Amino acid sequence: MWTCGPELIDAHAAWPVPIVETITAAFTDPGAHVVLVDIAPAPSPDVNGATTTGAASVAAAREAVRALERTADTLFFQTHANGAATSSRPFWADLVIDSADPSAVFAGAPSIPVRTGVLNRADVPVWERGVRADLVLVSLPAHAAESVSLDRLALLAADRLRHGGIFAVYTHSDWTRGRLVDPTGAIVAAAQHADLLYLQHVVALHTPVEEGRLRAAPSAAVAAEYDRARHRATVRGLPAPHLRAHSDVLAFAQPADPGAPPPGIRPETAAPGDAPGAGGGQ
Repeated sequence: MWTCGPELIDAHAAWPVPIVETITAAFTDPGAHVVLVDIAPAPSPDVNGATTTGAASVAAAREAVRALERTADTLFFQTHANGAATSSRPFWADLVIDSADPSAVFAGAPSIPVRTGVLNRADVPVWERGVRADLVLVSLPAHAAESVSLDRLALLAADRLRHGGIFAVYTHSDWTRGRLVDPTGAIVAAAQHADLLYLQHVVALHTPVEEGRLRAAPSAAVAAEYDRARHRATVRGLPAPHLRAHSDVLAFAQPADPGAPPPGIRPETAAPGDAPGAGGGQ
């Protein structure tokens, strides 16, 4: 668990600077290279303001990383315009059944076949290719799996990381639609399909701890959202929601060298013009 210090952290911020700083300091050393993956919404005439706000948030996070004596750049990961995204299902998905509709679980989309190795270099735009990263960091909202292919995202991270590098995902659960949504299981499944090693799940507090208790001091915007969620819960006869006091940081390691040849292939190559003679080695 990471505490937030004496100041409250905005739970609505996509890239809260204090948490970005903590992640960077925890998983890298000065001089390391950090890549921030910006989940860019599909082009739409209605998202200009949101895109500008998101770009400013990512820029602030990038400057915070550079202030810690790391190099940083940003990759843009496009979401699906129609909201359709396919991601790996957690191994326990078929063990959890909705009591209201048991058949719904088995009617869902099938799991994606296991893929080994890294993302095909041809699938990565030229401008996204660069030096290997010590840390790839992405911020995902609770409902990201509805529009983001978590498998493609994990493969992109695996391709960019150096051997021993860290893929960190900042995310959180959500209950405002009347049902708890927890994206951590789907994120872990996608990362493991990309051959990344699951290291840890860190609880990052947004609320200061005073005398052993959380000091909830929501902003006006957070308090207003909570009041709306509580009203919806009361009308629908659902349990009262609670103020979100923490987010989640998932950490994965790249145990392999993405630039190394596959096992069984020797690094030496024949000189131009050389050809094996009769009876020569194949």
